[in-house]
Amino acid sequence: MTRIRTLRRAAGFTLDLTDDLQPRIPAGQFSIGATQAIEGIDTGGYLPGQTRYFEVRAPQFQLAPATVHAVNPFPDSVGALDRTLAHITLRGRTLPWARTLDPDDILDTGPALARPPWLALVVFAAGELPGDPEATGQTETMTVEDLLWPSTPDPSVVRPRISRHQVVGDPSRPVETIVVPGGVFAEVCPRQDELRYLAHVRTVHADALLRGEDPIPGEFATLFASRLPNTAGGRHVAHLVSLEGCLDALDTAGSDGGAGDVRLASLHHWSFDALPSGAVGFAERVHDLLFDDDHGAAARDLLLRMPHAQPEPGSDDATRRAAERLDQGWVPLPYQVASGEETFAWYRGPFTARPARPPAGLSEDAWAAAEGLLVYDEHRGMFDTTWASAWSVGRAIALADDDFAARLNAWRTRVRHRGAALAQRLAAASAHEDIHNADAAALAVWSTPRPRLRALTELAESGSAETVIRALSEVVPGERRAAGGGAPPTQTATPPRRKSVRRVLNDLLGETAMATTTAFGSMLRETMAEDSLPLDQWLRRLRLLHPVPFDHLVPFEAMLPPESVRLFHVDTVWLRAVQAGALSAGENSVTDEALAALAAPWRQASQDPDETWPAAGLLMRSALTRECPDLVIQGWHGREPARLLRRDVLDGDILLVLFDRVPDTLELSEPPEGLSFGIDPHPEAGVPVVNLRALGPGDTGKTLTGVYFPEDPGAAGLTPYLRPGATGRRVLDLHPHDNTRLLGALRDRLVAAGQLAGGDELGPAAFALQLVNIPFRQFIDPVSISGEV
Repeated sequence: MTRIRTLRRAAGFTLDLTDDLQPRIPAGQFSIGATQAIEGIDTGGYLPGQTRYFEVRAPQFQLAPATVHAVNPFPDSVGALDRTLAHITLRGRTLPWARTLDPDDILDTGPALARPPWLALVVFAAGELPGDPEATGQTETMTVEDLLWPSTPDPSVVRPRISRHQVVGDPSRPVETIVVPGGVFAEVCPRQDELRYLAHVRTVHADALLRGEDPIPGEFATLFASRLPNTAGGRHVAHLVSLEGCLDALDTAGSDGGAGDVRLASLHHWSFDALPSGAVGFAERVHDLLFDDDHGAAARDLLLRMPHAQPEPGSDDATRRAAERLDQGWVPLPYQVASGEETFAWYRGPFTARPARPPAGLSEDAWAAAEGLLVYDEHRGMFDTTWASAWSVGRAIALADDDFAARLNAWRTRVRHRGAALAQRLAAASAHEDIHNADAAALAVWSTPRPRLRALTELAESGSAETVIRALSEVVPGERRAAGGGAPPTQTATPPRRKSVRRVLNDLLGETAMATTTAFGSMLRETMAEDSLPLDQWLRRLRLLHPVPFDHLVPFEAMLPPESVRLFHVDTVWLRAVQAGALSAGENSVTDEALAALAAPWRQASQDPDETWPAAGLLMRSALTRECPDLVIQGWHGREPARLLRRDVLDGDILLVLFDRVPDTLELSEPPEGLSFGIDPHPEAGVPVVNLRALGPGDTGKTLTGVYFPEDPGAAGLTPYLRPGATGRRVLDLHPHDNTRLLGALRDRLVAAGQLAGGDELGPAAFALQLVNIPFRQFIDPVSISGEV
């Protein structure tokens, strides 16, 4: 019977590991027949039998890219992987059992549970594959027919034995292949009776209140390799190979280890770099980022600021205030005043150690030039160049981008013309309407070209002919109808005067008609929406600091030393200043600037609830950014995730992360597929062991503290349970029918630990559960630093 082992995570999801999920009928061509007979009567062939043919299909030599859900280790990753068993997760839950090793015995294979998978994941080190000496994933592409039935076969190469009628699809289609030397194949490829234990089905049930990794719910087939990377490290490549038709190679390798070279179809492959045994792993690197083991594992200062000695008790006021500035993230930089004197001034980038307070007394005029944002402390005789520098940086970035500068100037010109056109239409309406006290709907009608014609058309479209005729017969304001309904007299009243375009525009841009100005600005923004989009996108990138030089973000290297992580708030005044500087390029008259202020969507961005400005973030400078490129960094506000606005590797190993809010908890963790398979180091002896997990109901998957296999690790640990060989390749020696090998000895240890009954089998799911390594997760909060595994 298929066994299910459940692994429940405190993080909020459950994994069900199932031995297998085998289809009742594997892939192949079949016929089904039916005959009829009447007992005791010879029908003489009057009731002929019927035969129908059908085919069950499954992937054979290629996998669709979407079939591969995830792999581990990650492609091109670098890390301490010497205790990791590579694995691949497939979306096709029955795929590993959809075919058989022997395509001639697709129905005569005994009980369904006895059918081993036709796929295997095999790991090779650099120098082992002649066609891929660097283990970069090189394969030889050929057609299916050249793989199976070459015109001039090489007798020294063993190929899959599959007949033409057993091939699905066009035999001339391409297939990726590898040639494995016979000796390598015998040492690293699973034996036929071991294949079953290297595949299982994983079912993920996610919790709606999950906080942390977010695995995709569903059922997935999982295959893991039985080989550990070399202790010396180096490049390795993992191949998901088809073993369909390869019984000859498997039997030969399993019996005497001497077989010719074997050519296999590779359905998926990826490479990774394992560091030498003993290298720092993910958990160790995260620990070193947060704790200082040289000082009793004290928590490090994680705020982005200059390290400095705290002032001695009794220090003078200037020393204490300078220390306060450094604590908040400011740094002193050389500064030359307008008179030419050399001094120093305070500077702080957009990232602050404490929540930033805006400078006092800033008027709207201050944003027009850098000098307006230069802060001077009269009591201490010092300048603060923070926001003035931001303004200057923004202007320099804009002027250096020819495309943006040209777009901005063209946009200003269109705003001037379209604003004047709108004002002209409103000026025409002002002859008969009170445009300053009108609502937005009326302004929208009056600002439309030929508003009276449009109103007349709407009346006509309503189907009311009488209304249309009445509208046509109405007296135009300023005219008098003749008595008796005759023709109007030739003399008319004095028509009302319309306002000039300039006066209307001045009123709209002034403070005398705020409601009208708001409606006018909305109409102007609507007409400029398409022209504003590329500028708005450029400014959004600027507010996320994409084009800002790194030395303006972190002015001193000591603020972010190697192997460090720093947390910060974001100064929105700094962001506003850098945007104001960028928009200062190409400014003209006061009227132009006022029109631009109304038309620009980015001017309303800080008040728009849908517009997001960064509020906090993280900088990491560590080899972890290279070794684990899919590192999960998530901010949490209670159970609500902070929105990730930007995540970029800036230079080498520096990672920048920006959030839309200030999180009260930060999580650093291996990615969801960081759930891996492998062995563990013994906490005292340091040798490789398996830290056992519970198999009983209720506690399934729980780590059994202090319970290891082997029970007495000695000086060798798990090494006696690896395949013997002089090459140094470390392959698990499963041998399910030999109690002295890994599977049998591990089963006996679980029985002794009370996790299996004496007659129970250690099936694929239970075996995989013992090798599971849950992703490491580290939580950082304002009060303490805590880790969770």
